[in-house]
Amino acid sequence: MQTGTKRTRPELRNIWICPLLTAGCFFLIMAWFSCALAATDPPSLSTWFVNMNRYSAAAHGSLKCEECHGSMLVNGKNHPDSKVSDSLKIQIIRKFDYQVCRKCHKIAYARYLKGVHAKAAMEEKITGKPSKSGYAPTCGNCHLAHYSKSHLSRIQIGKQMTETCGKCHPAEKASYLANYHGKAAVNLGYDKSASCTDCHGAHTTLSLKNKDAVLNVCRRCHPDATPEFANIIIHNTKKNLDLKNNIKKTEFKWVHLLGVLSLIFVIVILAFFYMHAGLLMLRKLYEKLREHK
Repeated sequence: MQTGTKRTRPELRNIWICPLLTAGCFFLIMAWFSCALAATDPPSLSTWFVNMNRYSAAAHGSLKCEECHGSMLVNGKNHPDSKVSDSLKIQIIRKFDYQVCRKCHKIAYARYLKGVHAKAAMEEKITGKPSKSGYAPTCGNCHLAHYSKSHLSRIQIGKQMTETCGKCHPAEKASYLANYHGKAAVNLGYDKSASCTDCHGAHTTLSLKNKDAVLNVCRRCHPDATPEFANIIIHNTKKNLDLKNNIKKTEFKWVHLLGVLSLIFVIVILAFFYMHAGLLMLRKLYEKLREHK
């Protein structure tokens, strides 16, 4: 009996090994999955909770919270506080005062104030309503203060910019990607091709309704550009057509009219040849049937 008992003790100890290994593997997988989720947290997600690992690796990672957010007090109480009514329901991008950015980004902020986004924000404050294209973007709409990285390549910045601008201007994004500039820059990674800011400016965000302004923009990459360059339509989209000037509206209508006429012409030509081929086949079939009579 003693010998039998000695043999079973190792077996009893081995029984616990499998559950322990299983539990260990389970916790390791869960930890890896949590880290993967944290690392792939969508950049556009705006919450009150900051991933400190991503923040420390970002451009503002060396700054303390108080340098941008002040004393972190709301009505004299530490923030966030459950007693502060609806504090976690505030749209922080629309509530935060981005004049704080001016402390470190004086030139960029000064340029922003001259652009159409800042003008739209002023009209929004006066009327209390957004424009036809939506709420006016602030710094936080284009830049992720907690997660944006620095020292990116031109291609990386251009691709991020296309996605960022496309959130508010999806039709313009689609037309840009269908154009040579977008195909070369985004799809082929050609760093000499123009991106959004090359034409509209990074912070001034020019709408480019004036032909002289358009020609000056074209000449940055095409120094020999003639005034006819200003007639080229990059964003061939019908959306927000009423926001374009009269000259652009006329040119846009002509472009679409010629496009429709070209499509009709191609359809008529194809229909003619198909009908011609079909009638020819019927004639040959008819002749063969006559020969067998």
